[in-house]
This record gives sequence, C-alpha cells and structure tokens, in this order.
Amino acid sequence: MLKIAVLFLLVPGCLWATSSSDKVSGYELRGIIGQDNRGASAQVMGGMAGLHGEFEGGVREFRRDVDPNTYTGGGAGVNVRLSPFGVLASEHRIERYFDFGGEVGGELTAVFGAPAHAFVPTGWVGGWVELGTIPLGDGYLALTGNIRSAAPHDTWHDQVLIGVGIAFRHRSRVSADDLDFRD
Repeated sequence: MLKIAVLFLLVPGCLWATSSSDKVSGYELRGIIGQDNRGASAQVMGGMAGLHGEFEGGVREFRRDVDPNTYTGGGAGVNVRLSPFGVLASEHRIERYFDFGGEVGGELTAVFGAPAHAFVPTGWVGGWVELGTIPLGDGYLALTGNIRSAAPHDTWHDQVLIGVGIAFRHRSRVSADDLDFRD
C-alpha cells in the first residue's frame, strides 16, 4: 500500500521530469499561529519536477460549533505540493532562494478530552512559500510560510491555519537513474 501511495504522489511529476529538472528533499518545523488554532508540526518531504509529497505530524487546537471549549488534537497527515517554478522552469536557480505553490492534503487527528468524536478527519487546500537562506552542509536553511483552509469533519469549526517555520532543504539535478522506471 505504501508503494502505491508513493507512486501515486511522485509518478505524475516524473512524467514531465527531464534531466534539467530538480529534485528536492528536506525537513521542516512549523508553528501554527492564529486565534483559536495554535499548534506546531513537523514535516518530511521529497519530490521532483515541481511535484512534492509531504508527510507531517503535529498538534493543534480545535473548536466545536456547540461547545465553548478548545480541545487539543494530535494527528498525522499527507500533503501534495505543486511548485510552478519546478514544473515550468528549465533552469532552477531561483527555487533555491524563492519558491512557492499550492498544496492539498488531509490528516487524521485524535482530539483529546472531546466528547463523542475522538478522531477527526480533516482535508485542506492552501498555498506555501519558501525563502532560502544560508547554506548548511549539502543543503540550506529556508524560512517557510503557508496558509491552509482546513475543513474538519462533523461539528468541528472550519479553520484557517497560518504556519511559519524553518526548514532544511537539499536540491539536486534529476539524474538518468531517477528517470529510469525499468527496475
């Protein structure tokens, strides 16, 4: 099942990937800021040719329509990101310093202390931006930001999630081995 999920996320990018495409991987720590939905998350990501898959885990606040209390939930999710620069550009110098795009994803969260609905599935759409900063080893540090419109299931309030973080990214050129699927 995991192999199918990875292929589903990465093969579409491989269809337009060429030897002039970039591949990227990295890690990120993000704080979620905002009224009634503060939290934090950690992500690991990778992809090529502008299509990136991301796995994340985090903790944030939830509110219900019929309940004045705020509840804390911890969950895990998957995300697909698309970078116009990564898809369209033949030279990839700018993404090292500035990259942006759209994202879509979902998560399953266990909400602690809430009556009746302990697990909350949530879907989201949004956008992201990265500003590359200082080189570090074989990669670089990036300041990150994102905004998501999240729609939790059932009576939970929809949320606008604003994230600010720091990431380590590694970029390299796509190799011929990356484009060969006959293994």
